Amino acid sequence: MKENIIKKYFLKQKGFTITELLVVMFIISLLSASVLISYRNNQRSYALDQASQQLVSNLRKAQNMAMNKVDIDGYNSYGIYAVINNNYYIIYADNNGDSMYHSSDRIIETINLLNNVKINNTLDVFFKSPDPKTYLNGNLSAGLSRTITLGVNGTSKTKIITITTAGLIQGN
Repeated sequence: MKENIIKKYFLKQKGFTITELLVVMFIISLLSASVLISYRNNQRSYALDQASQQLVSNLRKAQNMAMNKVDIDGYNSYGIYAVINNNYYIIYADNNGDSMYHSSDRIIETINLLNNVKINNTLDVFFKSPDPKTYLNGNLSAGLSRTITLGVNGTSKTKIITITTAGLIQGN
């Protein structure tokens, strides 16, 4: 008798109900959306990390060029100029000897930042040969430090790079 009841129950059930299918589809959609959001956030974080590391590397490059007196068109002192709200910065050679960037200075390279990464403050870092002395916004005062902040448009994610007049360059 029991076997007949069990057979009848299983013979009646031949598929999934529409409710079960809708629940499964909802769960799959929810998981897919969360993976996509996570991917986009990680992509922005990666672009910010990469831009920060590139800026630190280029600061050290300009510093090393000045320390080694690399001669480019008669120049041997170099700097990096970054302006607020731009998505690029420049490596330059000082044309007039004032240790600050001017439009008449020799631009060595323009570096474009990736994927909506912007510069959040203006900074002019200059390394003057042969020591090299480090000028921050034209100032050589001992113990002075400045920061440059990079951020991603539409988020609160930022990276801070600190430079001192002693020549120390640190990125977080």
